[in-house]
Amino acid sequence: MEIALFEENTPARVERCVLYPYPDLKRIWTRIWVTPTQDDPRPNLEVVVLNPDASENCSVYLMAHADSRAETTLHMHNPVPGTHYRVAVELTQGLGDTQQVLDRHLFDLILEFRNPDTGDPGFGFGVDWAALAHQKGQQSEEAS
Repeated sequence: MEIALFEENTPARVERCVLYPYPDLKRIWTRIWVTPTQDDPRPNLEVVVLNPDASENCSVYLMAHADSRAETTLHMHNPVPGTHYRVAVELTQGLGDTQQVLDRHLFDLILEFRNPDTGDPGFGFGVDWAALAHQKGQQSEEAS
């Protein structure tokens, strides 16, 4: 019996992305889940935080990323607490003129501390924040 670890003919895409600013508001914890793929070459993954004027604040580029999950810390330049930033997450294949966008997501991030350990919702997509808050509330009631 063979167990398939990858779904054939499934396009590579970003399934979930979660960002949590650290308490110092200078760093942002970032975790991204992508569709497992056997594509060769491996897809590239990029996360860009944009300032309110649409200029780039910080970014990370993971070339030929092979895992289905990526975790990194973004380092903000001149962070302004309470400011609304825009985040772009892009999955691409190839380099230079041959680069092809496979998946792209945009979302807002307010630079404020959110504590994942207490069930605070983070920033991103692909996560049902309301369901997580409800689940955390039920766990708190059971512990009481």
